[in-house]
Amino acid sequence: MNVILIKNNKLRTQIVEYIMYLLINVNKDIILPYHKNLKSEDISTKTSNDDLVSIADKKSEDIITKQLKGFLDVNDILGEESAFLDKQYDKYLDKSILWVVDPIDGTKNYINGKENFCSMISLVSNKLPIATFIYYPLKNIFVYAFKNYGAFILDTNNKISTRLSIKSSNLLKIIGSGGTKGIPEIYRQSILGNLKTNTERLFVGSAGIETIMLANNEIQFIFHGRVTPWDHSPMDLITKEAGGSIYMATNKGEFNIKSKGSILAASNIEIWNNIRDLIIPSNNPYRRYIN
Repeated sequence: MNVILIKNNKLRTQIVEYIMYLLINVNKDIILPYHKNLKSEDISTKTSNDDLVSIADKKSEDIITKQLKGFLDVNDILGEESAFLDKQYDKYLDKSILWVVDPIDGTKNYINGKENFCSMISLVSNKLPIATFIYYPLKNIFVYAFKNYGAFILDTNNKISTRLSIKSSNLLKIIGSGGTKGIPEIYRQSILGNLKTNTERLFVGSAGIETIMLANNEIQFIFHGRVTPWDHSPMDLITKEAGGSIYMATNKGEFNIKSKGSILAASNIEIWNNIRDLIIPSNNPYRRYIN
């Protein structure tokens, strides 16, 4: 794993500052001006009628990509919107090191004028995230993590940074977020029913915001029916570095950017095991499903 890039404390500080100001500026110049000001012609669909993309997604990804290219001598970049256009984007997944970009995570919220959206960048080495960054512009929050060096939340107004630490929580009330999209229909309805019956489920609509909420002890779990490199690299690394537990939900394998299937993040391993048993009991055939 190429960890030389994050071993030096001074360099980590420089990386945080570069990425933070990159995301602050692209939000100030493009994303926030379009928020609540999109026209119908500024919005289109991708894989389905509810898979939306806006002109702000495309413009901001273009700027982020240009500013990232060559930073830390890393030239390979996988962006969510460019990946949709390049059907052969799998060729990037085996790169020894690359940037992974989600310019607007929570695009549906963004298009609908809601506040739960953010911008995310991850540095991935040999398929595993080693550094990740989330900027939540409407709350002036910047969250970042480096592998083996912890996860932090920074107020961009006063530049005060606090280490994130997930605490033990009461299992009498299980509060979390997520959904079952991507799970084959033959299994999906039973899993969705178990989520509704056994948990108090919030509808956040942004993997990045969910990750911040879990790391900040606002929820106990996140369950997603499928993974992507751009959504789940931040979720994986920040959850781990804040002290939580995250694994692929069926085989309890570690996430990497080539992973397929559903994922579960939780406050700790006890809660992870408990929630998985509630959502996908051991006798559920989805436990043995191979993607």
